Amino acid sequence: MSGFEYLFTFYSLLLGLVVANTTNNLAEMWRSHRAVAVGLATPLLCLFILLAVAQQWVSFWGARETLTLTPNDVLMCIGMALPYIFVSHGMTPAREGSGSFEEFYIEHRKTLMGVLAVPPVLSALYNIAKLFGEPHEAALWLGLVVLPRVLIPVGLAFTRSPRLHVIGLTVLIAHTLWRLYF
Repeated sequence: MSGFEYLFTFYSLLLGLVVANTTNNLAEMWRSHRAVAVGLATPLLCLFILLAVAQQWVSFWGARETLTLTPNDVLMCIGMALPYIFVSHGMTPAREGSGSFEEFYIEHRKTLMGVLAVPPVLSALYNIAKLFGEPHEAALWLGLVVLPRVLIPVGLAFTRSPRLHVIGLTVLIAHTLWRLYF
């Protein structure tokens, strides 16, 4: 087994936890929807996280020629996956009776959105250090790929409006779909 295959297996395990947590949250929302208001923001956050994980897997595979089993690559996998694991586990209340899912999301938006800004920042730093030779390539990539993934969550962290969160998460979902396919 190559170094990339070991690394891919490790990263897949971490991202698999994100998918499992997110799916459990969606099932919990479905199970509780008669007793607890769900809203739109939390399901959209779930969808965004699932798409972000899919995009991470595709990007990781695309970099298979440059990735090996180095300490930096292992730490990058951990740094990229842990924020998604944290958000996927912490985006919903621990038990029924603690308010609506959307109220919980809005109450904890600063933490959730702040943590969601970590993976694109880490990815940018890693990719600039490892992959980009020309400054204009890095600038274009930062502007089109990284900035929306950082600025939207940071902006959402400072607003309590569920409507703005729905709009922001919808834009993040569209951006992630664009990244996934183009």
